[in-house]
Amino acid sequence: MMISSIAMILTLAALFAAAILNLAVDSAFRRQLNRYALIAAMVIGSVFYGHGYAWCYGFNPASLIRAMMALCRMFAGINDLGSVQAAPLFQYPAAMAFFWLGHFLGFYVMASAAIATLGEKLLRSIRVTLLRRGTLLLIYGVNSHSVAYGRRMAREKRRSVVFVDQEYNTSLESAVHSFGAVIEKGPDALAGSARFLRQLSIRPGKRKIELAALHEDSRKNLEYAGALLASLTETGVRPEQTSLLARGNGDEAALLQAMGEEGYGSVYAFDDYELTARLMLREHPPCSLIRFDAHGQALDDFHAVILGFGRLGRAVLSQLVLNGQFCGSRFRVDIFDPGAQNGFLHEHPMMAAYDIRFHGIDGAADAFYSFLEENSGRISMIVLCTGSDEKNHEMAEDLSAWLPWKKKMPLIMHASREGFYWLDQNRHEIRNAHFLDSEGMDPEEIDAMAIQVHYTYCRERGTELSAIQEWRKCDYFSRQSSRACADFYPAVMRAAGKTAEEVLAGEWPPEGETLENLAVTEHLRWCAFHYVSGYAPMPPEVWNRRAEAYRQGAGPGFRIGKDPQERLQACLIPWEELDKLSRKENEVTGGHVDYKQMDRNNVLMLSDVLAAQKRLAEGKTDG
Repeated sequence: MMISSIAMILTLAALFAAAILNLAVDSAFRRQLNRYALIAAMVIGSVFYGHGYAWCYGFNPASLIRAMMALCRMFAGINDLGSVQAAPLFQYPAAMAFFWLGHFLGFYVMASAAIATLGEKLLRSIRVTLLRRGTLLLIYGVNSHSVAYGRRMAREKRRSVVFVDQEYNTSLESAVHSFGAVIEKGPDALAGSARFLRQLSIRPGKRKIELAALHEDSRKNLEYAGALLASLTETGVRPEQTSLLARGNGDEAALLQAMGEEGYGSVYAFDDYELTARLMLREHPPCSLIRFDAHGQALDDFHAVILGFGRLGRAVLSQLVLNGQFCGSRFRVDIFDPGAQNGFLHEHPMMAAYDIRFHGIDGAADAFYSFLEENSGRISMIVLCTGSDEKNHEMAEDLSAWLPWKKKMPLIMHASREGFYWLDQNRHEIRNAHFLDSEGMDPEEIDAMAIQVHYTYCRERGTELSAIQEWRKCDYFSRQSSRACADFYPAVMRAAGKTAEEVLAGEWPPEGETLENLAVTEHLRWCAFHYVSGYAPMPPEVWNRRAEAYRQGAGPGFRIGKDPQERLQACLIPWEELDKLSRKENEVTGGHVDYKQMDRNNVLMLSDVLAAQKRLAEGKTDG
C-alpha cells in the first residue's frame, strides 16, 4: 500500500512538473532538461534493476530481459520494486530515495513529451482561433527585435500577431507565446499561399492585414512580400485592407505599392542605418539646439560634426540635411574619417548645395581637437558613427571630459544599427531603444499626418475625392515627400514658439512676418528632401524644352518643372526667385500656380495635420 501511494505521488508530481515547465520555459531549455532527465533515469534504472534482478534471479538471459522490461516501464510510471526489493541495495533509505528519483525522472520525460506534443497542438489551435479577429499583423522573420516589435504592437495597438519563419532561435518561442502570438513554419506559411490566408480568415472585406517583413536578410523580405501579394490578389483582398512595412530597398519596395486594384495599400521600406539616423534626429532634432526670434527666424547657425563615415555616417548626414535648414540660419557639417566611404556621394547634388566638408583625420587625433578649439562655441552637435560601439563609447567619454571647459557644450551622440546613445546634462549616457521598439514604426502612425499633408496639395488642384482616396493614388516618392514634411512639423512649431496643444486650441495660423519666415523654412526643407533624394536644379534650357513639349500636348500628368526620370526640379531655387518661376510657368500653361503659396499652405495646414494625428490616437481613423 505504501509503495502504491509513493508511486502515485511521484507520478502526479512528474505530470505537474512537466506541465508547468512546458508552459513556463522556452523549448531549448526544455529539451536540454529532458535530455539530462533521460540520461539520469536510464543510469539509475540500470543500476537498481540490474543489481536487483541479478541478485534475486542470477545473471542469465531471462533476468536480463526482465531488467530491461522494468527499465522501460519506468517511463510509463510503473515500478517493479516487489520483484527486486530483497536485494541488499534496497535496504538503505538513501538508495530507495535514488530509486524513486529515477522513476520520477523517467515518467517526467514521457509526460513532458506527451504534453509538448498534445498540449502545444491544443494551445496553438486556441491561439490561432483567437487570432482570427481584428487587424492581423503578419511578421516575416523571427529575431529578438521582430519579437519585441510584435509584443509592442500586440499590447499597445491590439494587433493579432502571427510570425512566419523556418530557421530561428527556438529560445524566442516562449517570448512569442507570452503575448498570444504563434510561429508558423509550414510550407503554406513560408510560401505566403492563398490557403494560408484562408486559415487566418483573411478574405475580401473589412479585416486588415499588415505585413512586417523584418527578416535580417532584406532580399528575403521583399521576395516574401511579393509572394504574399500574389496570394492576396488571388484571394481578392483589396489594397485598402493591406499595408507593408519592410526592411529593404525603397525603390524595389515601391513596385509593390498599389496604384490601382493590385498592390499593398501602404508601403514603407527602411534601411537599418537610415531608420536609426531618422529616429536619432527625431529624438534630438537640430531645431532643439537653435534659438528663434518672435517671428520664427533662427538666431543661431547649425554646425554638426560627424566622426566616422560609413553607411551610418551617410544616413546621419542625410538626416542632418533634411532637418537642419531654417530661415536665417547657415548650415554646415564637418566629417572626420581617414577612410571615409564617400564615393557614393560623388557628384551627388546634395554635396554642391550644402556646406559639407571632409577631413581625412581620425576623431582621436590632435588635429581634430585643434578643430574643436578653433570652432569652440559654434558646434551644435557631434555624432560618432565609427562602426564600433566600444570605440564610440570611448571617444564620447573623451569628448565629454574635454568639452565642458569650452564656451558651449554641444550635444554628443553615438550610434550603431542597434540604437543610439546620448549624454544628458550630467554627462550620463542614455540609451535609446532599438528602432523596431520605437513608436514611429506603426504603419498607421507613419501615414496619419502624411495623408493630410498630401491632401492639401490635392485640394489646391480642386479634387473631389477624400483624403484617403487621394492617398491611394499617390506614388511612393510623393508619399515619402509627405512623410518628410510631417516629420518636420515639430521644427515648425519650435520656430513659431507654439506647442501642439496650443495649435490644436486655435492659436494657429501665424500671420505676417512669422508666416513668411516659416514658409521660407518650409521651402528650405522641401529643397533638402529633393537634394537628398538625388534631385538637381533644372537648367533653363531643359525647362524651355519641356515647356515646348507642354505646348505640343504632352501626356496627362506632365509637369514642366519636374523631370522624375532625370531627377531635375525647377523649384530648387532660392525663395526669392519662386515668384518669377510661377509667372513663367503660368504664361505657358494658363494656370494660376503660386509656388510661394504652396510653402505657406504647408505651414497653414499644421492644425489639420495635428488633428489627423489626434484622431488616430483616439481611434477615429475615418477609414
